[in-house]
Amino acid sequence: MASDLGTRAVLAPTMLLFIGGLYWLDLSGLLGIKEGALSAGLLGLLGIGGAWEFATLLRSGGFAVGKRTLLVATTVLCVSAFLFGWGQLDHELYPLVAGTLLLLFPLALRSLGRDDMRHGLERQGATLLGFIMVAWPVYLAMGTCFRCLPSVLYVVLICKGGDIGGYCIGRLLGRHKLIPHISPGKTIEGALGSAATSVLLAWSLNAPLLGGRLDLPVWGALFVGLVLNFTTQTGDLIESLLKRRCNAKDSSTLLPAHGGILDLVDSLLFSFCAWFLVLILLT
Repeated sequence: MASDLGTRAVLAPTMLLFIGGLYWLDLSGLLGIKEGALSAGLLGLLGIGGAWEFATLLRSGGFAVGKRTLLVATTVLCVSAFLFGWGQLDHELYPLVAGTLLLLFPLALRSLGRDDMRHGLERQGATLLGFIMVAWPVYLAMGTCFRCLPSVLYVVLICKGGDIGGYCIGRLLGRHKLIPHISPGKTIEGALGSAATSVLLAWSLNAPLLGGRLDLPVWGALFVGLVLNFTTQTGDLIESLLKRRCNAKDSSTLLPAHGGILDLVDSLLFSFCAWFLVLILLT
């Protein structure tokens, strides 16, 4: 336990410094590349790693998953974020639709074989779940980098701040279990504290991060805080469900004392989808 705390104390600040430095370079334009490209590249790598962890996790639980198909489709989708212009919704959605069809078609063909009849439909469903749950949100997050880079930091701070607020308040005041059959440690008090923290951050960070780029009124910021917190807590619980179903403590052991990539980004996946809808309305 003490060694885990020590590892967290070193690794967490290191990751924050790296991400903060990358974001600053991206926003400053010192490297002479398109704004958002560095952050989008990092998100793309996380998406590919997350897809690999998803397939590995479900396979460990006995599910049939097209691991290679999922990785190829996720990689193609993430690369396409750099090739299509952002700002026209119909163009932005082409890769999502085409990628989903290209993912399903070879799996559907394979399921027609005599030897694959037992697991063909399960493989299609599980692989599609990974693509929609991991690759889609990451692609939309990459698009957010190109549409409005500061809003990416806005979403991350609201979501992760809500996580921290919920953890602290849950530890101090938590008495009533929220959903014990999936996550025994989460409490109703912690969930409410998480929501309050996210709303406060959404309001206080609105002008510093989005001012001059997006016209998000105060009531809108408060509403966004609630929505992002709901998707944050839902994403965390969905990943907990997957791990519990597969009898796994973490999605992988990539990050010592933290778990894997999915453990790091689970609370952001649904949140980036929700924010992208807001971003469309504002731009």
